[in-house]
Parts: sequence; structure tokens; C-alpha cells
Amino acid sequence: MTNINTQRKTNFAVTLTPCKFKDNTYIARVPRRTVTTDQLLDLVSAHNQGIDRFQVEHAMELLKKEILEQAELGFAVDIMEICKLYVAPVSSVTTLTPESESVTGFEARFAVNEKLRNSLLNLSATVTAVTDPAPQISQIVDPAVGMPDAGLRATFSARIRGHKLKLVGEKSCIFFVPVAGQDKEGNDLPEKDESSWIKVQDDYVTKNSDRMLEFHIPRTLEPASKYFIAVRVAARGETELKKPLTGLSKIPVMIN
Repeated sequence: MTNINTQRKTNFAVTLTPCKFKDNTYIARVPRRTVTTDQLLDLVSAHNQGIDRFQVEHAMELLKKEILEQAELGFAVDIMEICKLYVAPVSSVTTLTPESESVTGFEARFAVNEKLRNSLLNLSATVTAVTDPAPQISQIVDPAVGMPDAGLRATFSARIRGHKLKLVGEKSCIFFVPVAGQDKEGNDLPEKDESSWIKVQDDYVTKNSDRMLEFHIPRTLEPASKYFIAVRVAARGETELKKPLTGLSKIPVMIN
């Protein structure tokens, strides 16, 4: 028997992502957690003591068979007043004599029951996290050495790993950010004045992907100095961002 929580709960959680096109606005998403057929059967058994689980499973298989057959015949099927399953053409027909053509290629679509739609509108949810849309740097490596966070050699190359790193758009770039000082706990702080940031030339970038960037180190960096690395992206895919997003490494790296 599958181990599941049989307690009925009306509250669930969502994550928030800042909207790229409107300030102070967030897009709420419900994490998709799938309940399998076996889990549904376990829940039916748990909430209805004495019922024969195997008879319910057999009835579900028969019902599924009939639903699929009726859909393949072109009928719209009302599935237990939860939603309506219907078929629709994948593409349009372009011909001078449409009456002599046959349409090939269909897909399944669903229409939610109005009662279910209205009941969902009254649900409330807690917020589990606010996701950061900015580039995230998790590792800085000298490709020739292969050791993460072991420092970089001046005039050589650097490799950074993380998420949402791909440089897209004219304003996307990589910076080396000088250390401005330390906080009360002795942690290094990045220089906020961007005029002192050292930009990596566009043609210095040799690998550019969402999870990894490789590039030549600018010759203007001072040896025996520490720098944070910043990645700035101005677009996601083909969509230009209203405001470029900048992600900064958590700790600075030493230029040897």
C-alpha cells in the first residue's frame, strides 16, 4: 500500500516569482504534485472503511476504457462532472476545395466544470518562497585547474556555473566587481559604484549557456586582488526584460 497522508487539507502552498514586465508584481505558481491512480485508490479505501479496493480499481479501469473509446469516436465526454474531455484538430485546413479534404491530426482538450472553477476561486494558499529571477552563481573555476573557488590566474580563463546565466540581449554582460571593504563580521563587501566594475568584453566569452559561462579574464584586473563576479542579463529567450537582472557571486575570488 502506498504511504500517503490521508488527512484532508484545504490549504496548500504557492511560490512567487517577480514579474519581468511590471514592478512590485509577482506571478503565483502552484508546485505540481501528482496524485497517482494507486494513491487515489488508497485514499478511497482510507475514507470509506470496508469498501473493496480491488472492485473500485476494476471499475476505474472499465470507466477509463469507455472514456477513451468514446473520445476516439469524437464524442465530448463529461468526466464525473469534473471536466469535459473533447477532441479538436491540431491545425487548420487550407485548400480551395475543403469539402473534398479529410482532416488528420487531433488533440485532447479539457473544459473545467463551472462548479469546480468557482470552488477553486475561493481557495487560499500560503507562500512557501519568493524565487529570485536574477542569475545565480554557484561555482567559480579555473578550467585548467578544475578546483572550484581556488582562485583565478590573471590573463587566463574562468568558468562559472549556476542558473539563469545565459547572456541574451545587448546589455547582458559579465563584470569583475572590486571589494569595497568588510562588514562587522569580517565579510567582504562588493563595490556599489558600477563605474569601477571591470567589464568582460563580449568577444571574450567562449561558452554561453543557462548553466555555464566560460570567458577570458580581462587584462586590467590587479593581481593579488579579490573580485566578486557579476552576471547581468537583459533578456530571457527572445523576451527583452524591462530592467536587466544582475546576479553576484556570494564570495569574491582571488586573482593570482
